[in-house]
Amino acid sequence: MILEYLNSYAQKAYREIMSILNDPIFLFSNDPNLTRNEANYNHLYIHGFNKLLKYNRISVEKVVEVFSFLEENIELYLKKHYIGKDFVLYFNADALIPAFTMTIVSYYEGALLKKSLPLAEMVSWYQAKAYFDAIEIIEDQIKSEYSVSEESIEVIPDSIRTYIKVIHT
Repeated sequence: MILEYLNSYAQKAYREIMSILNDPIFLFSNDPNLTRNEANYNHLYIHGFNKLLKYNRISVEKVVEVFSFLEENIELYLKKHYIGKDFVLYFNADALIPAFTMTIVSYYEGALLKKSLPLAEMVSWYQAKAYFDAIEIIEDQIKSEYSVSEESIEVIPDSIRTYIKVIHT
């Protein structure tokens, strides 16, 4: 089982995943205008895979297996406690933090969803692009290359990839 694997080889990731599974602290509203508040409250970081991915000590397939397991258990939790409500589960891979994040919000018909990647593609991208050793900042270079204006907004790289699943209870 994947939890036994994490317990043996990835203690930090194991503790983070178990914390989410054993003590979910999600809050939801029936007001579509409050989904931003839900996102802020139901936003969790998962840092435990960083060193493992950086040094190739865990495969992309194992990380995908963990996220799939987490997704299944969250779906079971939501179906048990909420009937007739829809949710959106986001897994983000943020290369600049670097960390994976998980967010759950209420879903309302007609709400626009971002582009979603398959989990394996998201994790592979993260492993290749994440700044595990922090970002080197050279002040003069930033001032000349990345002065933020309306014309240069495309210059700033996209640093997040997302997996999205709509959950119907």
